Amino acid sequence: MRRITFGPPGTGKTERLLKTIEIFLRFRVEPEDIGYFTFSKNAAEVGKGRAATKFNKPLNRFPFFQTLHSFCFTQIGLDRTRVMQSKHYKQLGDDLEIEIEGGYTQDQDHEGVFNSDNPYLQLIHKARALMFDPMEYYDKYISDDTLIKRNKLKIIFDGLKRYKDEKSMVDFDDMLERYVNGYFDKETNQQIEYVPPKFKIIFLDEAQDLSLIQWNLFKKIEKQAEYSVVTGDDDQGIYKWNGADVDTFINLKGRRKVLKQSHRVPRKPFEVADKIIKKITNRVDKEYYPKDEDGSVKHCGTLHEIDFTKGKWLILTTANYMFEDIGDILDEKELYWQRRNATPRVKNVYEIIQKWNQLRTGIPLPYGDCKKIFNKMNKNWDKKLFNAMAKDKYYDIDTLKDKYGLKTEAEWQEALDELGDLDVKKILKLTKAGEDLSKDPRISVSTIHGVKGNERENVVVFPELSGKAYEQYMDDPDDTHRLFYVACTRTEKNLFIMEPKRRKAYDI
Repeated sequence: MRRITFGPPGTGKTERLLKTIEIFLRFRVEPEDIGYFTFSKNAAEVGKGRAATKFNKPLNRFPFFQTLHSFCFTQIGLDRTRVMQSKHYKQLGDDLEIEIEGGYTQDQDHEGVFNSDNPYLQLIHKARALMFDPMEYYDKYISDDTLIKRNKLKIIFDGLKRYKDEKSMVDFDDMLERYVNGYFDKETNQQIEYVPPKFKIIFLDEAQDLSLIQWNLFKKIEKQAEYSVVTGDDDQGIYKWNGADVDTFINLKGRRKVLKQSHRVPRKPFEVADKIIKKITNRVDKEYYPKDEDGSVKHCGTLHEIDFTKGKWLILTTANYMFEDIGDILDEKELYWQRRNATPRVKNVYEIIQKWNQLRTGIPLPYGDCKKIFNKMNKNWDKKLFNAMAKDKYYDIDTLKDKYGLKTEAEWQEALDELGDLDVKKILKLTKAGEDLSKDPRISVSTIHGVKGNERENVVVFPELSGKAYEQYMDDPDDTHRLFYVACTRTEKNLFIMEPKRRKAYDI
């Protein structure tokens, strides 16, 4: 039996899932008999932690709270050293004598998201996510005048297969394909097939983000389960560029329910988002209500018009290259901010300052913290004497001065003489303004694709589109409607819409 829950922004899908889990646990279903699969590693860990706390059971009793990629990895029994990383793609390029430009990273939170500026690697991943041979996908969907050349695609794709075979490596797509379809093990000369555990109940969250190969994996697991709960929101399906197939979720059969009350989005931002989402031609029609608060929507010409001195903020764009101009303005306004989840330089420096202040007050520090301080000193610490320190001990300031070459007990501005004047001035100004540099910044800059699952009381949206994104918007607007719907529904209070500076932009 399958139940499908549609959860619009802020309607509490996770709480609903936990309540369902609680019901099953009451009927003596063991945690090990529950599968809880998510698109995000963080969501899986949060779900596991909340379930363990709520039901007073240890974390190891919930082994199947994981992403679908993680499930395949553990079920197949892979070694992480055999998983393709950026260095392996670089080596592949060297072997082929073709520059694999653009690099490669697997999203740290969303294992199903393949990040590469290399159009060939991206196309290979997308084709496999949609269960196509990459060459067949190219012939069917890619035009002759594209920047991707067929012969180069074939060289890279064939070379990638050969490289993985020779090195006994796998990539994230291999994990799914092997578990779903089985594979021939050349070492044992046997066909290997995998059978999922027999779950009492399985949960699938963020279902709108699954690719076709992931849907096939889920349905294979579901066949072995007695009961399944699928949750998501087709209106928030923004990973089509990565191979996600929102139509499968839209057409999925089962008993349907819509969560009707948002606890996040206020009325005025809700009205903007509702107008956007009703432009989509293929969606599940669902009625839900904003929270009982007006909030605000403001149109702004520049970031200089916005007062960022209080509250928490998300600044959202459609592309990474737009961050630079935004960062320049935030720095000019002397604000404490971060790029998505990257730790700001001033936060790292401030942590060293705190360690130095602890040392000055008589608190011994481990070698690792002493080394961080040493790295920010030039004339104030003798390098030769520092190298005599043992790495497994703690040191107080007197010992460091007497035996290991520390030459000062001055305030950090003087002692940490490797710090530049700009760092010193910025830290002093930020702390004077009341910013707590020991915590993450109040202001985060991110692409809309990178912000799924996040929310802030204030959200700023830039509507500009890259040239390629604008062409896709003109050709198939539904995906872009979904993208800006997600952006506008991140706010808990105030929505700021920036006036576009160029013609290629989305009309909010």
